[in-house]
Amino acid sequence: MSNASDRLTFVNRLTLNEGDRRKLAQAATRGAQSRVARGVYMDAAAWAQLDEDLRYLARVRAVVGTRRNRPVLSHWSAAVVHGLPIVGRWPNAVHTTVAPTAGGRNRNGIVAHTARLADEDVVEVDGLLVTSITRTVLDVAACASFMVAVTMVDHVLHVDRFHRSAPAAVRSDLDAQFERARPMRAHARVRRVFAFAETRADTPIESVSRVNMLAIGCPRPLLQSAFRDRFGFIGETDFDWPDFGLLGEADGARKYLDAAYRSGRTVEQVMLDEKDREDRLRALPRSVSRWRWRVGVNPGLLRAHLSAAGLPMGVPWDWHIRD
Repeated sequence: MSNASDRLTFVNRLTLNEGDRRKLAQAATRGAQSRVARGVYMDAAAWAQLDEDLRYLARVRAVVGTRRNRPVLSHWSAAVVHGLPIVGRWPNAVHTTVAPTAGGRNRNGIVAHTARLADEDVVEVDGLLVTSITRTVLDVAACASFMVAVTMVDHVLHVDRFHRSAPAAVRSDLDAQFERARPMRAHARVRRVFAFAETRADTPIESVSRVNMLAIGCPRPLLQSAFRDRFGFIGETDFDWPDFGLLGEADGARKYLDAAYRSGRTVEQVMLDEKDREDRLRALPRSVSRWRWRVGVNPGLLRAHLSAAGLPMGVPWDWHIRD
């Protein structure tokens, strides 16, 4: 993101030559410049190349760059800096946290939350002051929907089974953060999110699907079950219902389009490998049900899809909120 950030033009940093400012305003009117935040612009062609994550991150950096004092970014704004996934769209506003004595105000595209932050709750990432990753997911869990919050916490807790990286946090970190933040509003919501989060959810579509499985009451699945056949290791499946002989695979586009996930393979080779993998799973024998994001994010569609695959509905899950 540093390259995109370098393309930001701050009006308050221009020379006193009013002609430069006037030309910038005229370029924005023509559509040659995109207004990223109040008094901050980016070349329209460069802006068009950014995805939604990078656009919000650019907006966050733009707002920070117009402040006299360095704000502490929090909530969604800290989440995008930490690289956490979002379900839906990022907000337009930039979120900060200030001391209770400062008083929270929403002005000029900035939402200021009031809270007492311990020293360990604030870190510096890429030159920005942000709430720590555990404080960030706690704040999001207190404000956002259950689905949005679970997806972020799953990402933070995720244990890479290939040991390419360590998890961003472990459950004891979340427990310590929760205790440090008390007393707090919405503590029951936060505790519910933390209790439901899993270390074995690989992708946002898996997290979203699991939240909707709870909502529709299909039997609770096992996550990342490993399977082998006479040829060796087949792989791990996203969801497994052994009592029903059913495996579930939530397919996001990233598996096919992101070069990091393809490990040097072409899209066509990934598709062929997935077909071979599914054929081996069906030969165990197991049924395999696949769905894409449109189904996973919609409880009604997911209910119909899993019902057609043979799962009953209205089954309560045995999970507990820890005290």
